[in-house]
Amino acid sequence: MTAFSIWFQNLPPFPMLRDATLAFPVLLTLHVIFISIFGALIFATDLRLLGWGLRKYSIADVVDQLRTPKRVGFLCVVTCGVLTLGTKAEEYFLNPFFRLKLVLLALVAVHALVFRGSVYNNPATLDATPEIPTRAKLAGALSLLLWISIACAGRSIGYILPPVGSHHFAALILPALP
Repeated sequence: MTAFSIWFQNLPPFPMLRDATLAFPVLLTLHVIFISIFGALIFATDLRLLGWGLRKYSIADVVDQLRTPKRVGFLCVVTCGVLTLGTKAEEYFLNPFFRLKLVLLALVAVHALVFRGSVYNNPATLDATPEIPTRAKLAGALSLLLWISIACAGRSIGYILPPVGSHHFAALILPALP
């Protein structure tokens, strides 16, 4: 995995971004801003599926109206995330919280596949029932749990120092030593 991460972080444009003084903080800031916007859209959808919020709107209205903004938000989050990752991929791939985040993102993909047909592609059928179906509530609850877990894992990445033998350890720690 280390060889892959070193290869990845040396692909264009990552060395240029790594060498630019403000590139990493700007990318990370944009990543967090887009996560906030995307997270709010996910939160609104999940609360409606659970029946805990936006009750004056139908499930179909909430799911259908937020679908495109969520897709755009996800694209922005992923773009900034990949660019941020590329600036120091070796450090990230060695970080257990980053690896946990990748696993959780894979589980989000599984979640989307499992609930796509029964919940997300046919939200009008959910409104036709007197109560929100269990499958919709389960989809909302699992989505909420997964995305909150991803946010926690992502936030925790910054609390792990790079391993002693890594390129970033030398660049981060060694100049600070007396």
